Amino acid sequence: MKYTLLTVIKSLFIFLVLVGFVSCQNTSKKSKEEDKTSIMVFSAASLTDVLAELVDSFEVKYKVEVQTNMASSGTLARQIEQGGTPDIYISASKKWANYVDSLGFIKPGFKSQIVKNELVLIAPNESELAVSSINKDLDFIGLIGEERLSIGDPSHVPAGRYAKQALDYFGWYSQLQGKTLPAKDVRSALMVVEMGESPLGIVYKTDALKSSKVKIINIFPEESHKPIVYVSGVCSEKPEAKDFFKYLNSKETIAIWAKYGFKK
Repeated sequence: MKYTLLTVIKSLFIFLVLVGFVSCQNTSKKSKEEDKTSIMVFSAASLTDVLAELVDSFEVKYKVEVQTNMASSGTLARQIEQGGTPDIYISASKKWANYVDSLGFIKPGFKSQIVKNELVLIAPNESELAVSSINKDLDFIGLIGEERLSIGDPSHVPAGRYAKQALDYFGWYSQLQGKTLPAKDVRSALMVVEMGESPLGIVYKTDALKSSKVKIINIFPEESHKPIVYVSGVCSEKPEAKDFFKYLNSKETIAIWAKYGFKK
C-alpha cells in the first residue's frame, strides 16, 4: 500500500495528539493523588473497632485519607513526647490527654471529652463462675485461687489503672501481688482470657462485648474507679484534623458510638 506524504503527516499529527491527551490524563491523575490530604490519628487501642467505622464514614464524607496508630494511651503519649507527629490524639485517660496537652502538643480550644465506657469483670465462656454483685463482701481473692488476673499494665494502660483503682477500692489489690498478668494494652488483657490463660480479667465493657470467647461476669460500680472517659485533641494546624475532631464530637456519630457500647 502506498502512502502519500499528506497521509503520513495526518497520521503523525493524530498520534501526537493522542499521546498528549494520555500524558495530560496521567499527569492530572498523578497530581490528584499527590494532592490528596491525609491525617494521622493516634488512638487508644480500645477504640480499634469503632474508630474503623468512624474513619470509613469520615473519609467518604470529607474525601480525606485517615491513617491510625493504635496502642495504649500512655504508649502513644510517650511516642508523641519522643517525636511522634499525630494530627489527632485520642486518649482513654484524662491523665494522658492532660499530659500531652501540658507539653504543648494539643492546640488551644481543641480538646474535649467524646465518650464514656464501663469496667467489667470477664471470664472465658465455658466458665461456670457467677457473681451476683461486685462489693466488699465478695471473696475476690478466692475467685482467683492459684491462677492470675489479667489486666492492662497500670503503669501506662488506662484500663489497667482503672482496674487497679477498683481493686484498691475494695482492698483487693494489695492481696493480688504476684497474681496479676499486666498486659501491654486492654486488647491484650482480653486476649489472655480468651485463650484461657487466665480465669478472670478486667477490661472495658466495649471490648468484652465484641468478643465471642468471653462473658461478662459483672460490672464494677462507678464509684469504685474514676470516670472512664475518652478525650480527643487536635495536634496540628491541618483543617482536616479539626474537621475530624468536630466529626468525633458531632451528633451524626452518636449511633456509631452506641453500636459499639460507648456512651455520650
